[in-house]
Amino acid sequence: MEAHLARIALRLALLCGVISSLGASARTQNFLVSAPTPELANSIAKTAEQYRRELAILWLGRELPPWRGPCPIQANVSPQLGAGGVTSFIFRGGEACDWQMTVQGSAQRVLDSVLPHEITHTVFATHFGQPLPRWADEGACTTVEHAEEQGRHQQMLITFLQTGRGIAMTKLFAMREYPPDMLPLYAQGYSVARYLIEQGGRRKFVQFVGDGLRDDNWQRAMKKHYGDDSLMVLQTRWLDWVRQGSPRLAPQPSSPESTPVRLASNQQRPRPEPNLIYRVSREQLAQAVLRSDGTKTNPVSPARYEANGPPPLVPIRRPQPAPDAMATVPAAQGGWRAAGQPPAAIVEPVAPAPLAQPYQAVRQPPPQPTVPQVIEP
Repeated sequence: MEAHLARIALRLALLCGVISSLGASARTQNFLVSAPTPELANSIAKTAEQYRRELAILWLGRELPPWRGPCPIQANVSPQLGAGGVTSFIFRGGEACDWQMTVQGSAQRVLDSVLPHEITHTVFATHFGQPLPRWADEGACTTVEHAEEQGRHQQMLITFLQTGRGIAMTKLFAMREYPPDMLPLYAQGYSVARYLIEQGGRRKFVQFVGDGLRDDNWQRAMKKHYGDDSLMVLQTRWLDWVRQGSPRLAPQPSSPESTPVRLASNQQRPRPEPNLIYRVSREQLAQAVLRSDGTKTNPVSPARYEANGPPPLVPIRRPQPAPDAMATVPAAQGGWRAAGQPPAAIVEPVAPAPLAQPYQAVRQPPPQPTVPQVIEP
């Protein structure tokens, strides 16, 4: 009898061990969270719900109605994990649904950067009911991350512009999918989104994106909302702003939401050790980059970079082509216009890629980029 009871006790202990290894879950009105511990699951679920409310008010000026079903969040939390996330959903008749979200990283990094980034994707999907251009989606979502994370994207932007990896605005605005070289899209999308938000606030930015989505005429939308006659004018003004160090611009009196985001959910959290997955390695900094025109960039000294930060921005300029050579600048050259070169020499917008299932928004590069799908009723 005692042996039998001992076997039952052993089986119960093993069962408890299996259940505990599976983690814990927590449910709110709009989220269903799976995490390693009950405390983490409850914290992430509560914070996600709070972000959903705060971010909707920040961008739209109002709260979102409850979703038809909760968004599952799989949280992989460990100090050894790089910070990142993936959110997928589909559109049916202009409504986003079938949410799936995965977040990973240290507990603090998940709560103060990854989660607000991914929740912003869901706010935009619910509001617009269709896929956004990748630069606008990823760029705007990065502006609600912790200031330290935003600073790292800014540093990467300078490196990309100095090594011929900048993206011409006409091409950037036409991208509906992640390019093979994804990090410049994140860094430049963040900077362009922040530049526009600085001029008129987040709600004006949302209005601009919605207007551009109506007919995919971003030059018309840019002229209407920000006064730039073309995307090339925007490119010139944005580069000048970056060259000045991307300073704060005077917010419009009627646009208090243009000020830096201060979410109640993460104001007081201490910062963990830097753990950003998009860190430029010493090898990348020291490696000369071969351009398609046969020239090479000068390598950046890792020691100097670490001691003094990125060097001053030096826009890449190319020789003026002969009049009969005015065609397009290959995308591999970075797309930046040489001095005196007319806008016609910039690479033309590319057609959007065919839509497929599902739409994915990621905070880290996926192994294979996916494409969205719009399902009509």
